[in-house]
Amino acid sequence: MKFDNCINFLQKNRLKIALIVGAVVIFFAALYFVSHLGMDRRVFYFPVSGSSRNQKEIRYLDSHPVQGKLAYYVDELILGPSFYRGRPLFTPGTAVDYCFVKEKTLYVGLSAEAALQEGGAFSVEEGSALFKKNIKKNFTGIKNIELFIDGNFIAD
Repeated sequence: MKFDNCINFLQKNRLKIALIVGAVVIFFAALYFVSHLGMDRRVFYFPVSGSSRNQKEIRYLDSHPVQGKLAYYVDELILGPSFYRGRPLFTPGTAVDYCFVKEKTLYVGLSAEAALQEGGAFSVEEGSALFKKNIKKNFTGIKNIELFIDGNFIAD
């Protein structure tokens, strides 16, 4: 009996229900877009502990950072992943000494901690390869990346 009443109610108020559902969907879509205004969507790839695969992570970064978009991205990349079982590219505590672009070449200098390979970090070769992949995926204008650890050039 109650089920029949419910069916009758839905049949009689189809238009009202459709309008309410539509309004709710539009409200949540607008809320999503407004919450991401002034933000750039960036993709990060980090290794997964106990696996040979990489995990993609999406972050929304400020679109007008003080240090510039590229330096801000490099800082976030060096901080490491935020997901469970994610491994950092370099040893935790690694700092970015400098980061600048000259003639489509990115020059990045990392502190000596990057070479220690502690805290679940990748080897220097694997970490630098994935570091370069991340940069090239997010900043297509960068053609070459010169990576230095404690002033020493890291070759491909």
